[in-house]
Amino acid sequence: MGDFEQKFGRNAEIHRNWGGVLLFAAGVIWVVLAWQLMAPFSDGDDEYSDSRKCQSLLFYEGSAPTWQDATWDDCRAQRRWPEMLAWLGLSVPLSIGGTVLYTSGATSLRMREYMAEHRIAAKKDAAAKDAAEKDAAERDAAEKD
Repeated sequence: MGDFEQKFGRNAEIHRNWGGVLLFAAGVIWVVLAWQLMAPFSDGDDEYSDSRKCQSLLFYEGSAPTWQDATWDDCRAQRRWPEMLAWLGLSVPLSIGGTVLYTSGATSLRMREYMAEHRIAAKKDAAAKDAAEKDAAERDAAEKD
């Protein structure tokens, strides 16, 4: 295997690994955002027994969530939509870049494996053809004698 192929394989592995890291980071952001949207929470004053229990932003009982009332400013302060949207916006380029890097790296590695398999098969075919030609030449020589 040539030096070029080894560098190609190393670069492909690096791309695939970085793609996996970026996809993992985007996945962590998505999990945290999903948890913040779906899980009930408190107003942040857990040291006090009278801390408010806030309903989930997505799943709540009744016609309106408790955090929508004007008296529940503490709940709204704990889950700020602009910050959540900013994190979601950050996850988009991470996921796109991760997908591109992972896909290109994995495809390059598979192409390298395919070419190696092809070279091995071509060498076997050439050796079999040479052996067949040698046998044919030996038979022709034996028939002449």
